[in-house]
Amino acid sequence: MANKKSKEKQRLKKVQDQFAAWRKNRKGRDRIPESLWDTAASLADSFSVNELSKALRLNHSSLKARVETRQNGLLPEKVYQPAFIEFPPLNSPTDSTEVSLEIEKAGARMIVHVKGRIDVVSLAQTLWRQQS
Repeated sequence: MANKKSKEKQRLKKVQDQFAAWRKNRKGRDRIPESLWDTAASLADSFSVNELSKALRLNHSSLKARVETRQNGLLPEKVYQPAFIEFPPLNSPTDSTEVSLEIEKAGARMIVHVKGRIDVVSLAQTLWRQQS
């Protein structure tokens, strides 16, 4: 039992060193890399969230949410920011055709309403390029 505790403490020390190295080399207020968050959350099997947040100097609530997400078998949600995407010029609306188009890819969604002709293929390709 003591040997197991010793190994867990060594693991924690190794993660502390990883966080220290990241903090030393980060630029400005960079976000903590997902790999470090995952490593920290994996230690919750051996340490409490409170112990980990103090030892690793992490926000308790953020770490707790990640630990709970991990224990529930879920992946952390990737946050998508709305963005403006410039499309190639569309043909002028010379006819009364009206098109509604909805495209969805990996959680990103685009809805377009256009009067006149539209090149659906170019529009979709532009979205895919912007989201990759």
